[in-house]
Amino acid sequence: MRRLFTTIVLIAIIAGGGYFAYEHGYLPWLIQPCSQPITYSLGTFDPKFGITQDQFLDDVNQAAQIWDAAVNKDLYRYSPNGKLKINLVYDYRQEATDKLKSLGLTIDDTQGSYQSLKAKYDSLTAEYKQKKQNLEIEIASYTQQRQSYEQTVNYWNRQGGAPRNVVDQLNQQRNQLNSESGQINQDNQNLNSLVDNINGLANILNRLGAELNLNVATYNSVGTSRGPEFEEGLYKNDSSGREVNIYEFTDQNQLVRVLAHELGHALGLEHNSNPMSIMYYLNQSKNTKPTIDDIAALKQVCKIK
Repeated sequence: MRRLFTTIVLIAIIAGGGYFAYEHGYLPWLIQPCSQPITYSLGTFDPKFGITQDQFLDDVNQAAQIWDAAVNKDLYRYSPNGKLKINLVYDYRQEATDKLKSLGLTIDDTQGSYQSLKAKYDSLTAEYKQKKQNLEIEIASYTQQRQSYEQTVNYWNRQGGAPRNVVDQLNQQRNQLNSESGQINQDNQNLNSLVDNINGLANILNRLGAELNLNVATYNSVGTSRGPEFEEGLYKNDSSGREVNIYEFTDQNQLVRVLAHELGHALGLEHNSNPMSIMYYLNQSKNTKPTIDDIAALKQVCKIK
């Protein structure tokens, strides 16, 4: 299950002498809801997700049509200069998901999936500890041999030179040290790759633990700090304008659902308590059709009987 967030915009109503909070910064007494389409356009687009701009815009269109079809109205319309910016932002969230894919793991928002990922995390952490210890031993041994080699070289240099057989031995030691140095560098790279995989799992496990309401310990990243709480998508409406940010998805169906959820917020819809709904606060369902609760809320916002 994935959390989906919106921001709250506080609006001062001078005439009324008070303040009212609207989750979407929506002024229903100024503009009749759903009376005209919301124009949207492509904003920031990061190609690291592996999809094209045309594919992404097609997914946005599919998500918009979910709400259009629900009330048989043109609620959204693409325009190159549309006011609502749709952004595809690649950061630690999608990176964590990509790490799981590289390990042959998929995210299924269930407790069984959590336990499976936890077992993988524990296995990789144990592997990391052992490899880190082995690397430290390698480095200590290399450092000692290197110091001994340099001391010997310095000694013979002070003597004005070494016999041929000693030079041959020192050359062999130098070659051996160079070989060990290369192996240490390779082992260090492998360890860093392992760290990346562990950190990706830690991010996912912490998110799943919170969303499944599991009474579990927080998993710490190895070597680096975790980013903030996972958010697949975010709708924002503030002084800089209106935008939908998409941060993470595992497949095309999930992307359309996240987009539909955030576009629902842009229409003025709030979260509901139906786990199958598009506007449920967790993205736990694969359903891409509005539920009765979704449609009822949309009709209320659009003032449709």
